Amino acid sequence: TNELIHQLENGWTIKTPTLDANIIVGDARKTLKTWDYYADAWFLDGFSPAKNPELWEANLLNSVANHTTQHGTFSTYTAAGFVRRSLSNSGFNVKRTKGFKKKRHMSIGRKE
Repeated sequence: TNELIHQLENGWTIKTPTLDANIIVGDARKTLKTWDYYADAWFLDGFSPAKNPELWEANLLNSVANHTTQHGTFSTYTAAGFVRRSLSNSGFNVKRTKGFKKKRHMSIGRKE
């Protein structure tokens, strides 16, 4: 409903004994610059690089790395070579692996 959308448009937090998740709504190129935290894990899925190239730019992926704890991880459905290279150049140990369900390949990594 519109009321629910309005309540969630600024993001929200989920806290349990084993999870502290911050859901941030907005353009990642802008919101990440003001985010004062470090993530242990990222789920990078801003649609395919062909459909949404601005979310796969090297500068943004470098900012993701700069907001990642040591040994923090990422996973993404994309296996595009330029995305893997950008993540690797940003400090992640990147691996292409078997995809989920019908997806042939995906990428995972850990910040070293």
